[in-house]
Amino acid sequence: MAEISHVVAIRYGQESKVLIPEELLHHKSNKSYVQLRPTSHPIVQLLTGRRGQVNASLSNSGAMQSLVKKRNAEFDKPPADGPEQLFEDAPSSKASKKRGPARPSGEDVAIQVRETTVHCLMQGKRPRASALTVELEANQLTAIIETVREEDLDHVLGQAKRSYKKKQKNCDSACLQEPVLYQFEAMAVPPAVIQEVESIVNGAEPVNTRVTKVLKVLESHGLCQTQCLQPKQVLCHPSNRGGQMVSHFDVWAKGHQLLAVGLQVQLLENSICVQLATDPQKRQQQVWKNQQLVQEAGGSLAPVSGFLSLASSHTTAFLRCLEHGCQDANGKAISVPRTDPVWEAIQKGWKWHVVASSVEEVMPSLPQFFQVGANSGNAIGTATSELEAACQIAAQLQLGSTLEAAIKQVASGEVACRASLASIGHYVSRYGGGPGAPLLRFLSQFGSMFGATLMLGTDFTDTLANMTFPEATNLFPLTRTAVWASQLTSQKSNDGFARLLVRSDLQKLSTPSILDQVKAGESMLADCWHLIQSQLPAATAENHKKTLHLYRCFGKLCVRTILFIVKKQKHAPDQVCFDTLPEILDKFTQEVSGVPTPSQAASSQAGQVEDAVKAQPYQAMLLQNSHIKVGELFCLPKEHGSKVFELLEVTNDGATMQHRPILLPVQNVQVALGDLKKWRVSKQRMPFLAEEAMVAKAFPTEHAMAVEEFQKAQVVCALHEAYQKHSCQDQELLGFACSPQALFARQTLQPKKLKLLPIGPVSKVKEPGKARLVVHAFGEKWSIGSWKQDVDQHGVAVPWFWCKPVDAPLANMQWTTVKQGPATIPMLQNHVRIPGKSMILCENQLEEPAESAKKKAKTK
Repeated sequence: MAEISHVVAIRYGQESKVLIPEELLHHKSNKSYVQLRPTSHPIVQLLTGRRGQVNASLSNSGAMQSLVKKRNAEFDKPPADGPEQLFEDAPSSKASKKRGPARPSGEDVAIQVRETTVHCLMQGKRPRASALTVELEANQLTAIIETVREEDLDHVLGQAKRSYKKKQKNCDSACLQEPVLYQFEAMAVPPAVIQEVESIVNGAEPVNTRVTKVLKVLESHGLCQTQCLQPKQVLCHPSNRGGQMVSHFDVWAKGHQLLAVGLQVQLLENSICVQLATDPQKRQQQVWKNQQLVQEAGGSLAPVSGFLSLASSHTTAFLRCLEHGCQDANGKAISVPRTDPVWEAIQKGWKWHVVASSVEEVMPSLPQFFQVGANSGNAIGTATSELEAACQIAAQLQLGSTLEAAIKQVASGEVACRASLASIGHYVSRYGGGPGAPLLRFLSQFGSMFGATLMLGTDFTDTLANMTFPEATNLFPLTRTAVWASQLTSQKSNDGFARLLVRSDLQKLSTPSILDQVKAGESMLADCWHLIQSQLPAATAENHKKTLHLYRCFGKLCVRTILFIVKKQKHAPDQVCFDTLPEILDKFTQEVSGVPTPSQAASSQAGQVEDAVKAQPYQAMLLQNSHIKVGELFCLPKEHGSKVFELLEVTNDGATMQHRPILLPVQNVQVALGDLKKWRVSKQRMPFLAEEAMVAKAFPTEHAMAVEEFQKAQVVCALHEAYQKHSCQDQELLGFACSPQALFARQTLQPKKLKLLPIGPVSKVKEPGKARLVVHAFGEKWSIGSWKQDVDQHGVAVPWFWCKPVDAPLANMQWTTVKQGPATIPMLQNHVRIPGKSMILCENQLEEPAESAKKKAKTK
């Protein structure tokens, strides 16, 4: 089930919660940090407690600047246990003397704020210049907030409100090295404009009509201008095509079609793009996403810098390739005469609608709306495939849209899979992987490695999304993901549809005869997916190669697993056949461990020798045993049982293995080079102690789950005690009638002589208003259920549930409550005389007993 993106809700005192977006959250060494960016609206709101501040900023806050200075001063201190210096340092510059010794990014620096130790994360290439990033912990945030609020916030926030303009650059200039910002004032988008644009976007008119109206509204308010831009000035928007952006395979395919029919520049006029974000970090992410595309293309895309396109993205990318002389995915370059119209478009550009970045900040779903409209109007367009449609629907859901609205918006564009959109939406809502749709993100990345352009087909998509398995407790989401990943690698096709797997293969997966094998495959895929998720690094240019490697390894695992189960391994892309699922898992383990970590880089380079004759003994051993790598974990059960050892170093004298037991001395083992081949890569981690803070929170006296069970037990005991003490259990007074069930008085009962209490299974009320019969205890509501009351079938006869409810004037039993221990329990009591042999009737209670009793007391 797809959900909205990750956020963290922070509340100070009794103020409203502030939602902190994921981009401001960082993780390092099992700790979470929040970046207190002074220009971020949620951060300003949290630190000042003030809402509705337009263009508010804490850049001029003296308190924030003082905290940053204190952090930097602590960061500049040399380590107390630093290594002894044997040689004098070379003369350093003034700047280095002033700033202290260079230290690596990613350190945790502790400072004192209002008698509280606050841990700050130093990050980035210039950690001293980065915004204050503190640990996501209540006491530390409280100290920061109280420090900031001691200032004159009216003066600080008043200074921060200002507008600015950037100088316009000539669009005929050479290739831009820095993204360009044309003349837009840094002002907030008026609420009236937001409301008017959203009403148009959600309208029922054709999509291009709505796009035109939205552009006119933005232009009338100075939030959109027409500019002449060259292809080299335009990037691709990161959310284009559901986050898939452009494929270099599609760029060249469309480019060849364009050259065959001839380029008409007038058809490109009025393309749409958005300014790069003014926020430095978001702006860097937008540029990095495009650099990532260029890296993945392997030279088939040209480097660019500038605006973010939402239309004509493939055409613009192809023209940049021509300008830079790039080659296609097959290594072939094309020669286009200078007289061709494409060169005029490359040199002069064409008119674009440039939308201000502030519009995207307040309406993040608008770029996708523009892109859908652009897709429906291109003469040589790339129609939306099933995977792209799924990514677009997931992106809309992440922005808060409903599933129906997301499907409707995607359907308004040029969609090749229109008939499958309902099934695709169902698939995204259940099998996307949760918040952020990580499984769809994996499929998108994995498909781009193969230049996947084949469609799945309506029948195949419907079967994949809706097939049921003979296992009621498992939806097999990873198996479905593996099926889709296999189709992305298909080399067999028919009329543009992938045919590696067909509908009968999916039906085979859901048959009882191979259920055990499918369950084993699902379990293996789930374990490996959790491993991949735990090892995915932060989204940076430096970590991109590792991310691609992890996705590639998991994708291969998916394809091999499915083809093994359906017995189609001979059609695998690598044409490698396996005999068992454990063999496939071993291959995955070997491929994943092939990513060298920084600590392994030196040893891996040392093992690369040009002449085997000159290889040292340890180098020869490493070449013959590729699984032996410094820094990896190994085991040797025959000699050391279940102990896990880390390989510290390998020399000609042998290898050093280290085992680190819990609360015991470290154990080092010297291994001869010839014996290293006996050691196997361990699937277990080195033993370690859980953090004390985490253990403290997990104790039964602190954990919410255990506390709730203890409270429930007390409520059950109180209910039983009250029933034994107050409720009538005399069969000489009460008669139980069957068919229909009713309760009778055998004797005449004087007023307030008969008391009835409910008793049954107790559970905590999770949703307000769902339970009527409740006990109030510990500030919570606990519902009282009913056991089976059919005495003929060995049921439990509780007089309360045999008392027939009627309208208040006819009732002879009145609702009230009784206090027992920590619980306030509902009770029925006769407020009038009940003649013998008459039916006992209670009020038809529609509200909770406690509230009802108060209302009756007021009316009397």
